[in-house]
Amino acid sequence: MDTTQLTYPASWKETFLALIPFILLPVLFLFGLLLSLFITSQPKPILALGILLPVIVGFLFAMLIGWVKGFPRWVFPYWGFILLITLYIRDFSGTIAGYWVDGNWWAWTPVAAVALIGTLWARGLKPVSSLFKSIWKDWTLLSFAFYGTLPLMFLFAYDEVHGSPFEYIIQSAATLILAVGTAIYMRTENIWHRFASLVGGFSIGWLAVMIHLGIYWNGRQLFWMSEPGSWTGTLNWTSQMGVFLMLVLVTPLVVPLLRLMVTAFRSPQIVLKT
Repeated sequence: MDTTQLTYPASWKETFLALIPFILLPVLFLFGLLLSLFITSQPKPILALGILLPVIVGFLFAMLIGWVKGFPRWVFPYWGFILLITLYIRDFSGTIAGYWVDGNWWAWTPVAAVALIGTLWARGLKPVSSLFKSIWKDWTLLSFAFYGTLPLMFLFAYDEVHGSPFEYIIQSAATLILAVGTAIYMRTENIWHRFASLVGGFSIGWLAVMIHLGIYWNGRQLFWMSEPGSWTGTLNWTSQMGVFLMLVLVTPLVVPLLRLMVTAFRSPQIVLKT
């Protein structure tokens, strides 16, 4: 049996830990809707920060624990989630929760702190070595890390969308579809089946987003638009974005190809004596 094609199924505890980045968005939406029933005035920025900061700190702590434990499978979505936020904040200039923020190199400080504390805690770079060995054996971990960015990508696709609570329902449903893909990924042994669960989860979730955005923007015109939107135009840019995200998701396929090349290069050559 080719052991590189099989890995152990994760426990339900590990599966739950991996699901947190994907069920977080629907939970926050639900919390926001319930909170709006009691707060009729415009929420204060400090309230938004009070919700966001514990989430970010919790994710960073999960990344630190994962670092010390040698990067178990469940921690990869956390890294994708935080790294995307870091890249976004690095080049960002604007208001966040009512406060002006100018992005710069300092955006990498939390990730650097996790790496430094994790290295000191583990007393060396053995976890990093385990990380590269794990990726070399199971290349879908890279896809799983990128998969962790998809809840934010779905959220970015809804920029400038301001409507009824129905939009939050669609976003939550799409994110929960990603969660189903995550659960299958964590509980499945075969690498190719796990890879298919990520591709399938993204494809179905993004299709739901495309359909809803096409309906939402059809005939709608905001002050910054030169002409009303159309479902064809919306499906055009969402399709292009979906193709780009899919290409990034499947890019780790180069790892097994490299592994085959290395194996072929290291294979002993048979010399025939005449």
